[in-house]
Amino acid sequence: MSGQAVQEVALRVALERAIARKSDDYDQSARRYADQLVGTKLDKTQIRGLETLASTTDRVSDITDWLKLRVGRDAGRDRWAKEGIGRDLLSELEGLRNDAKKIVQELGRGDPNLERQVHLRLCREFLKHLAAHFEYLKAERER
Repeated sequence: MSGQAVQEVALRVALERAIARKSDDYDQSARRYADQLVGTKLDKTQIRGLETLASTTDRVSDITDWLKLRVGRDAGRDRWAKEGIGRDLLSELEGLRNDAKKIVQELGRGDPNLERQVHLRLCREFLKHLAAHFEYLKAERER
C-alpha cells in the first residue's frame, strides 16, 4: 500500500471517530427535541420521513428545505410549527456546520467539500437519535 493510500485510510478512520464522538454528544439534545415533538400532532411516519430523507440525500439543503416546507404549511401550528419546534430544529441542524468545520480543521484539512460531507453526516446522526427517541417516547406516552 502506498504512503498516500495509508494517509487516506488514516484520515477516513480519524473522520469516522470524530463523527462518532460528536454523534454521542447529540443524544441529549435530540432527546429534548423528541420530547417536544411528541407533544405535537406529528406521528412516526413524519419523523421517519425526515430521517429517511437525511439518509438518502447528498445535500443538507434538501433536509432544511423539507423542514421549512413543513413548518410553512403547518397553518394550525400543531405539528412542525408548534411552539417554534421546527424553526429551532432547523437552527440546530444548520448549527452543526460549526461542528463539521471544527472536525475538518482538527484533521488538518481545509477542504470545503469535506466540510459539507461531514455536516451532512452530522445531520444524519442527529436525526437518527431524534427518530429513535421520538418513537420510544411516543410509545411510552401511548401506554
